[in-house]
Amino acid sequence: MRNISKSKFLSGVQCEKKLFFDTHRRELKPPVSPEQQASFDMGHAVGLLAQDYFPGGMDATPDEDRNYLIPIANTRRWINEGVQTIYEATFSANGVFAALDILHHQEEERWAIEVKSSTSVKDYHITDASLQFYAMDQAGFRPDRFFLMHINNAYVKNGPIDPAGYFVLEELTDKVVNNQAWVAKKVNELRNMLEGEEPQVGIGPHCGSPFSCDYKGHCWGHIPENSVFDLYNSRGKEWQYYNNGIVDLRDIPDIDALGHRQRLQVEGRIQGQRYIDEEKIQEFSQNFQYPLYFFDFETIFTGLPVLDGTRPYQQVPFQYSLHILSEDGTLEHKEFLATAQNFNTTNAQDPRQQLIQQLHTDIGPTGSIVAYNASFEISVLNGLAAAFPADAEYLLGLTHRFVDLLVPFQSAWYYLPEMGASASIKSVLPAIAPEFSYDDLVIGNGGDASSIFHSMITGDFVGDEAETRRHLLAYCERDTLGMVVIWKEVFGDLV
Repeated sequence: MRNISKSKFLSGVQCEKKLFFDTHRRELKPPVSPEQQASFDMGHAVGLLAQDYFPGGMDATPDEDRNYLIPIANTRRWINEGVQTIYEATFSANGVFAALDILHHQEEERWAIEVKSSTSVKDYHITDASLQFYAMDQAGFRPDRFFLMHINNAYVKNGPIDPAGYFVLEELTDKVVNNQAWVAKKVNELRNMLEGEEPQVGIGPHCGSPFSCDYKGHCWGHIPENSVFDLYNSRGKEWQYYNNGIVDLRDIPDIDALGHRQRLQVEGRIQGQRYIDEEKIQEFSQNFQYPLYFFDFETIFTGLPVLDGTRPYQQVPFQYSLHILSEDGTLEHKEFLATAQNFNTTNAQDPRQQLIQQLHTDIGPTGSIVAYNASFEISVLNGLAAAFPADAEYLLGLTHRFVDLLVPFQSAWYYLPEMGASASIKSVLPAIAPEFSYDDLVIGNGGDASSIFHSMITGDFVGDEAETRRHLLAYCERDTLGMVVIWKEVFGDLV
């Protein structure tokens, strides 16, 4: 009889074929991406911090060989001995297996506590908890209460993170108890499925909900590029097309019923047709005033705050790049990159203040500040203004000078077929300037830049820090240079 673990149960609830592949065809699973690993690492770090909420517990974490027989035996023995708190308490019975983040006994009640790095309870958390409750009940250790411990997004760091303020305990007992009959039925269905042939499950919305499936590359192999799933702002219409046998964008029959941006995309696919609304572009060009400051922030966005005065998942800037284009065509570059050690050195100046000081030097009193998706840069500046009232007038003054380079593409005033369904700079830039590339860079995207700098702050970074700082600067500089390239192509002859 095959064990059904928590992770397997979640896979099977999302898609039986996903669970079948997890069990029988793991060679189809791609390597863990840096973004996934960063998420796993964050979850692990939050889980360790949660143990400080209930300190002094016994740890049932398995050894490196992942032999769960010992954790199961230890959990049973410690419960029977009256141990108040057990971390990674492990239960197995009737082919169901689950490890619980924290088992705690409070006033003769048994509390089951699962820790998540989210800031609220999600539907799949309840599914997760329901299977854990079932495993504990089957093993003879039914909990009296079940809690989800998640992050309090209103928590503000002030010194070492205080678990009592950082976490929220949200009770799920009634919900997981009400799910027990369903869990028992689903466990049997999944176990029987695993003993048979590969289930015949077609692609569907479940491929991305609640998680993007690791096996999507395999199951979606028959879907070509420029399919109905690439249709801009499709809002579920792609599945209507697909279920009616329409896969390629060129085969969509009701083009006249599509929105303007969607029609441009389909016509671009059929005829290679460009679209430029010269009147709208000309009108928008009046927003640019020299000198032009092409600006881009890089930020840390982590569940564990890295600076006093910041909240979980707050965008904390650590770097910016600035290309300054004068009316005579002169292009100058400025940049800022914080020192990672200043994020956790007690008497160091707040690195955000250092950033603000350099902004005062680098950005003059007149001229447009140009960003791509400027709402992000504006939100970061608003956050800085809230944190540093003495600089608020200056920072808020900057926000009123922004011109968003995204607007002409998002509004479909300028469209090239190579842009496909996206108006992001990662789609627009190669369409406008195919020769422009990030391929020669060691760090080629913002997610990697953020996670690498974060590892420098936490002390987990391995490598040549000075060399890596040069790579961080090179990446951010390339981003703002790309904006200059786009601006010159679209507006260079108009301003």
